[in-house]
Amino acid sequence: MKSANTKIRIVLVEDVPAEAALVVQALQRSGLDFQMQRVETREDFLRVLASQPPDVILSDHGLPSFDGFAALAVAHKECPDVPFLFVTNALTREMEVDKLTPGVTDFVLKSQLHLLAPAIRRVLQGTKTPPTDGNNQEELKQIEKKLFALLEEYERAGGYLPICSSCNRIRDRRDVWHKPEVFFEKYAGLKFTHGICPNCMSKFSL
Repeated sequence: MKSANTKIRIVLVEDVPAEAALVVQALQRSGLDFQMQRVETREDFLRVLASQPPDVILSDHGLPSFDGFAALAVAHKECPDVPFLFVTNALTREMEVDKLTPGVTDFVLKSQLHLLAPAIRRVLQGTKTPPTDGNNQEELKQIEKKLFALLEEYERAGGYLPICSSCNRIRDRRDVWHKPEVFFEKYAGLKFTHGICPNCMSKFSL
């Protein structure tokens, strides 16, 4: 846990200065004592992590040149113990980002920035999700290992995951196209349940 007299060092991966300013304003209004560095390229991110590891990493997801998953892969390799929070509108709660991306500590919508400071305080105080049993923990570790290996592989290819804009199938490294749930089960060991999100539910309403 941080000392009460020490500023919290934050790195923000964000390519839009106006969006970064909103994050800063929200944290200032909350009374959080912090200093922040904004980066938008892989090179700047690596430089900052090497010079002085932060206490918290915040990242948008939909950056065109260095997206959140690429930033997550770098952070996991360079400073795996630093909390990583997505601050974005590119993902939704329905995607269960914490299950799809091991290593993500939390996820705050840009439209709900008043929740960001409490989330930062929570992770710095070491508040975690209640532990699961040993077998589940080991299974999660194996999934995390496979997923980060997959992320690093695609990062070397430019950080992009090839996905069909029509059917959403994902192309693997052997040029075979898979449904997303098949792809992630095959390469990361993730298993999916299926349901209907609130947006789609309206299509089935009478």
